[in-house]
Amino acid sequence: MLSLLDKRAVILAWQSYQLEMHGVPPDVFGDAFDEYLDTALSTGDRLGVLTYGVHDVIMDLREIAEDDEDEWPILRDCLAAALPEHVFLTVMGSIDPPG
Repeated sequence: MLSLLDKRAVILAWQSYQLEMHGVPPDVFGDAFDEYLDTALSTGDRLGVLTYGVHDVIMDLREIAEDDEDEWPILRDCLAAALPEHVFLTVMGSIDPPG
């Protein structure tokens, strides 16, 4: 089970990957997005922002793991570098990648 901080880390790792590898414009996430995550963290995620956000990230990761054998190893390695080991292992266990 991921803590709220872990969920935030997963979302931010995904955000960083999108910015660096796919050229997603910074304004898509930006300061307002970070403040949104910070507020969710400080309120105990009452509105489920972190919970739903990490769910969406895991669904995206699952899709890439299943459909993009070229991108998946790069993404997996980026997540491994960005996340604490227990968080990375929990996320990997949630997506059930092929092979």
